[in-house]
Amino acid sequence: MINWTEHLVDPTALKSLYGEDTPLLKGVNVHGIEIQRDGPKVLLRFDLREFPNHPPTKWKTAGFNRIQLRLLAVGVRELQISGMQSNCMLDLNITKENGVIRLNADNGVLKLEITAEHVMIDGVSAYCDV
Repeated sequence: MINWTEHLVDPTALKSLYGEDTPLLKGVNVHGIEIQRDGPKVLLRFDLREFPNHPPTKWKTAGFNRIQLRLLAVGVRELQISGMQSNCMLDLNITKENGVIRLNADNGVLKLEITAEHVMIDGVSAYCDV
């Protein structure tokens, strides 16, 4: 099975934190979904469940224990969102089919489907989740 990071334009930022122990996209805590007309693009902002075993020193010093990832889908061809909830935990799937990247998730309340030409990391940050 292909690792989901293989579908990203450049997974370096994530690989530098996790090495070969790529975090799963199971039970991610979604903070935001932003639709941008230029591109068109969709930005997903969510917390990963797994914190890296060897985080940067400044993150350790600050006591950070949560990673937030921003994934940007570019050249969006299809977007479907239905349902809404304030505390949104999803199992996100990223696959490549027929030359396009598909992101989809469905937790029974929120359903998300994105088809795009490319998906890239827009940012990785850390914070203290108490």
